Amino acid sequence: MDVSTSIVHDPKFRQLHRERPEHVAPAFMAYLATLGESWRSGRRVSVTEAWPALLPFDADVVASMIRVRLVERGGLPPRKAWDGWYRPAFERRCKSRDRWARYNAKRDADTALEPRGSDVSTATSVPSVPFLPSVPTEPSSPSSGRAKNDDGPKAKDEDERRRALTRLSEDFQAGRLTELEYSRQRKALAS
Repeated sequence: MDVSTSIVHDPKFRQLHRERPEHVAPAFMAYLATLGESWRSGRRVSVTEAWPALLPFDADVVASMIRVRLVERGGLPPRKAWDGWYRPAFERRCKSRDRWARYNAKRDADTALEPRGSDVSTATSVPSVPFLPSVPTEPSSPSSGRAKNDDGPKAKDEDERRRALTRLSEDFQAGRLTELEYSRQRKALAS
């Protein structure tokens, strides 16, 4: 959740302090709980729905929050504030997650899909220096029966996990998953 470091100096909280000083602390906690719940669920959540369990519910505090415009009439965070803070941060996080998913998918790849260099169109896919292995490609002992670098089922499982993470990221980018569903499924794949 992105919250301004100057939230305690917000004119709305100052107005609330002048009008009803006893409501400032519970309103501040309720406001932060509302923002947190809204960010977690990816939608605006009302202050009554997100009321912190640490405080007994107080309808007068909610009315004071509405009066100073900390929340709208229905107790929701104001749409202008939501669109101005949540949406840009959400888009930044999506781009970052996608960038990391692409990086992680390519990180362990044996070769790049495209040749690297300043001018990919003129790059050659065949190395200019002949390739000679620095170690024998045959097993060191005839009894082992396979090359030492063969990871078998473990490598296949890792490839499947990478493909699943890529599909998950694509579904999230296409809007088929909420942020909460995306993070839960990503955690499940990571374990």
